[in-house]
Amino acid sequence: MNTSATRSLSFSTFPRVVVTGIGLVTPFATSRDASWNAIRNGDRAVRWLNGDEFPEPIPTSVRFAGAPHARGQILGHINPLAVSNSEPVIHLANTAAQEAIVDSGLSSQTLTEIAERCGCVIGTSKVGLRGFASAFRSMNSAMDDNGMIDLPWNQLGPDAAVRSVASTYDLRGPSLCPVAACATGLVSLIRGADLIRSGECDIVLAGSTDASLVPIVLGSFQRLGVMARGFSDPKTACRPFAADRNGFVIGEGAAVFVLEQLESAQARGASIYAEFISGGMANDPSGITQMEPDGASLAWLIGDVLRRADIAPHDIDYINLHGTATRVNDVAETQAVRTAFGAHADRVLCSSVKGAIGHLLGAAGSVETAITLLALRDQIAPPTVNLGTADPQCDLDCVANVARPARLRTVMKLSLGFGGHLAVGIFRSL
Repeated sequence: MNTSATRSLSFSTFPRVVVTGIGLVTPFATSRDASWNAIRNGDRAVRWLNGDEFPEPIPTSVRFAGAPHARGQILGHINPLAVSNSEPVIHLANTAAQEAIVDSGLSSQTLTEIAERCGCVIGTSKVGLRGFASAFRSMNSAMDDNGMIDLPWNQLGPDAAVRSVASTYDLRGPSLCPVAACATGLVSLIRGADLIRSGECDIVLAGSTDASLVPIVLGSFQRLGVMARGFSDPKTACRPFAADRNGFVIGEGAAVFVLEQLESAQARGASIYAEFISGGMANDPSGITQMEPDGASLAWLIGDVLRRADIAPHDIDYINLHGTATRVNDVAETQAVRTAFGAHADRVLCSSVKGAIGHLLGAAGSVETAITLLALRDQIAPPTVNLGTADPQCDLDCVANVARPARLRTVMKLSLGFGGHLAVGIFRSL
């Protein structure tokens, strides 16, 4: 098997890393618990797009996507043609970061006192497309008398969000912007945990953000054949692991976590969601949108992360799957779990939340990890909505349609990205 992998540090000899704060923006809401309550209740945020929601025309063949409430609540007062304020990727990240810091109980004074020991790892899957499109349309009017274009290019790079968050809180440790397609969010958490384990940081803000509801993305994904089609009700468009699934919808959002050393969190009496036990990354070289049909690379990575964490498959109580509702990838992900977990695959609870919130692309890994940790907190496995008749080849227990109370202690998150990016993370309650 042609698999390359990047392993994170050994998990037995370095500082223990815990999550003490979560900030979350989803298509449901601009807050953590409002989003979680909607997901656990089996609600669905997917609706038809309106053409007047964008400054540029939307092709008539592209009609829908998961559209976040966040646009109205956070960005509704912003003129989309005012380039200096037009990039939602930055606003989504800052909103999630603020909620995470408040949730962690950290004060501004504490962050200032240890600023050099505070890192920031916030990724996204691409440049800020709405800001970039707005800048492109404004190029002629923005040209000064000397022929120079006066536009805020510093807001348009993929690292704009992490720079903004680090600057807002005066964080002076490492500032990183992972870009790993739809695995970006989980990769950011793994890199953030590594900064603490390596001794470079005591506290890290880690997560991801994405705002891709723009015609160029919708049209491109439709041409790739991965967008849902052939439905009348947009709420039922995305159907992970269902026999009649045929693709996903796109949503927007962000999630940011406060990661810190266990000892310091306990010393200041912080509430702890979970310990980050283990994580790793690998590559599936099959193609842009496809996985190996048997999920071999992902199965290897799952096994490797379990091995390095000294955790047996039967110790995992719940897996938050990537679950895009595409024909090949749902089967491959199922096969990977079966290969890695053996007989325990029949007993572990699994689910995908993309039917509820859409595919948040670069923000998917962080948002879905946040949902996984809230499930751990409340001891409830979230549902896979729109799962009527399951595909016989997708035969895991995917908690169909209704959330299920469960005894959860150790949970796993899987993230897969276009181009072969794979990431696996394991978390455990203390």
